[in-house]
Order: sequence, then C-alpha cells, then structure tokens
Amino acid sequence: MRSKKLKKWYSVLLTSVMVVGLLTGCSFSGKDSDKRADGGEVVIDFGIHVANPKEQEKVTYNIVQAFNEKNKGKYKVEFQAADTESHSKNMKLAASDNTLPEIFWLDASEAPEYDEAGVLLDLSGFLAQNSDVKNALGSMKSAFTDDNGQFGLPYQCNVQGIFYNKELFDKAGVAYPTNETTYEDMLSMIAKFKENGIIPLSIGSKNSGFAMWEFNETLARYGWEENIESILAGDKKFNNKDLVACFEKLKGLADAGAFPENMATIEYFDAKQLFNIGQAAMFGTGQWDCAEFDKNIGNKIGFWWGPIFTDTAYEQKIAMKVPSAPIVVNAKVAEDKAVQEAVFEFLKFYYSKEAAELSYEGSIFPATNYEGMGAADTQYAMNAMLNALASGWKSPSTAPDLTVTSAVQEALYNSLFGVMQKTYTPEEALDLMDDVLKNTK
Repeated sequence: MRSKKLKKWYSVLLTSVMVVGLLTGCSFSGKDSDKRADGGEVVIDFGIHVANPKEQEKVTYNIVQAFNEKNKGKYKVEFQAADTESHSKNMKLAASDNTLPEIFWLDASEAPEYDEAGVLLDLSGFLAQNSDVKNALGSMKSAFTDDNGQFGLPYQCNVQGIFYNKELFDKAGVAYPTNETTYEDMLSMIAKFKENGIIPLSIGSKNSGFAMWEFNETLARYGWEENIESILAGDKKFNNKDLVACFEKLKGLADAGAFPENMATIEYFDAKQLFNIGQAAMFGTGQWDCAEFDKNIGNKIGFWWGPIFTDTAYEQKIAMKVPSAPIVVNAKVAEDKAVQEAVFEFLKFYYSKEAAELSYEGSIFPATNYEGMGAADTQYAMNAMLNALASGWKSPSTAPDLTVTSAVQEALYNSLFGVMQKTYTPEEALDLMDDVLKNTK
C-alpha cells in the first residue's frame, strides 16, 4: 500500500492539469451519455496501450470479443488503441478535458498520479459486490490500493525471468541453470558461451523500460522490497551498500561480456530476434513472449529465475509473479447508472474463470487464481514457467521497478543500463537515482 508521504511526491503538474479538467464539466469520451441510456446497447471504451489489440494483445482482444458476443444488444466494449507512448500522452490529455475512456490501462508508475487527481473510480464497491472476483484476485489486487481505496485492478499477472535455449546450452557444454545456480556459476556459463561464439544474454538498451525484466529478481534479492519505503521517505538512500553490491554484479556481467557488443544501439525486439534465431543463449522477458518462443524454439525452451547471490543476507528464494500494470475506471462512470453497470459487468467477465481459460490458451497468466488452470502440452514456454513456479518461491507484492514514480523509474532504467554500458560506476548510477528522487519530492 502506498503511503501518504509517497503519494504527495507524485507529479504536481499532472495533478493540477487533471483538477482543472475536473472543474470544466464531464463527458464520456466525448460521447452523448443519453445515447447510452435509451434502452439500446451501452457502449464503453477501453483505452489500451497497443496500436493493434488484435495482433499485439490477442488475449485481451479475445476476452473483449467473447464479452461482446455474450452481451450482444446489451453491452459492447470498443478499444481506443494507441502505442504505449502515445497512449500515455492521450490519457493525460483526456484527463485534462474529461474525455477519458470508461476503462483504461495505465502504467503502474503513473496510476497513483491519476488517483491523486481524483479521476479514478474506487473499485472497492465492485469487489464487495463480486466476492468471487475478489477471492480469485487474492493478493494481486493489493498492489493498486492506497488511502483512497482500490484505484485499479491488475491487467494481467506478469511472470518475469530468463528464458534459455537448451540447444545452445548443449552445444556449449553448459548445464541448464537451476534454483541453486549462483552468480559465480553464471559467470562460468558466460565464459563458455563466449568461447563457442554464442551471445550469453541478449539485451538491447535503446528502450530500456522494455529490457530489464530479469533484473527485477536481482534487485529483489538485494533487499529492494524491504528498503524501498525507507528510501522513498528519505530515511535511506539508493546509494547504500546493498544496492552498490547489486549494481556491482551488473557491472560484473558486462565485464564478462554477457551482452551483445551492440547492446547500446539495438532495441528489445532486436535482442529478442537474436534469441529467436539461435544466436543468443538467454533472453530476459515475461509470459507475453511465450507464444513466440513456442513457434521459434519449441520444446528446447527453458525458464530460470536468474542467479542467486552469496554476498547478501537477503532472501534469495524469490520468484517474480507479480501484478502487471492496472486497469482503471473513469470516476465519472459512477454518475451514469447504465454505464457503471456495463463497466462492472465487463470487469466481472474480465476476471472470470472463462476469461482465465482464454488467457491460458493464449499463454498469458491471468491475474486471477482459479483452480484447474493449465497449459497444453505444446505450450512449451508457459509450461517452463509453470515448472519454475512449482518451486513455491514467494514473489514480492510488486515488481521493484513499479514501486516508484515515473521519474524515479526512468532513472532506475538509465542507471541499470548506464552501469551495464560502463557509462556510470555503481555509485554514480545510484547517486543519479537519489538526485531524481530528491528533485521530484
């Protein structure tokens, strides 16, 4: 749960813009509310962070189509689609003039800003009315609560770590990693891959926010969750002995030649392609790439939580199955009974067992925990993840990079890759994060 002290550090500018918008009247995405209440189909808009939901978010697209078919003539969900960067800008502009869609996806680092501005509906009432959904979400819903209530619900469940190509491990004579594989073991693995002309860990830093998934585990194993509230409150600094040791390990990977030589000039998708075509042994990502790996790597795919570290006393048996960015609801929905009913019916379906089954079919982990869910035998990547999850290791309540404001998050990404590209020392990188935090209070 986010503290009052943390909340007041969010963007004053965005909050001010939104409040001005709240004082100028209200509308639903610029549409005529009367049209929704004439006994016909109630249409609600879903603002999503991809330009082509049918191709880029197939599971969500299929869930929406199933809902629309089931409620034809009564309710209908339509996408407002844009790429992630454009979507973020569009939602901020929409918040300023009260044209926010009824439902929309937000980056977890931005959502509290909208909540602080009062433009999000408290979904505690929805959960109270739908105890089955509340129970199915379990602890996943707690990531998006604060003093104002339940400001969002998880879009999906993110499982993050390192995928690896067993064929390349066999070629290099490297044993597959296990839960006992240490950082020192990983350095030995890297050396053998280098000897065999194989990129050990493919990564591209041109869009760093999409390229640090495997390092959330590393941050967690050096006490991120235990210390982040104290750091944000000003009682501790990012530049502390634990995170210096953590960042030293990233420097060690770079020194060992773990990454592509052109890491600084390639993007996440370029790095993934190197893994897909068999030039890289490992690639850090999440379940959203499972279907692609099934197609390109098949039953040679493996999954690993990353190395454990022997120089820290913090818990090492940490997995990363965490809530993804939230779905949120426009607060103005509460002013139109027909629209609120439609929104709640969609949320009820989105978090239903039927929708969870559609998620598993598409190799995506839903935020819900219904029993009897599983992957088909040919969903090799998802099964590799499920095998890793079977260890029973605990996950933090939120991924480390989603526990900070957008400004500090960007500084974190820049710091991580600054160390890996040898632009910053670990101490300099952490000082950068402390400076950004100080200047955004």
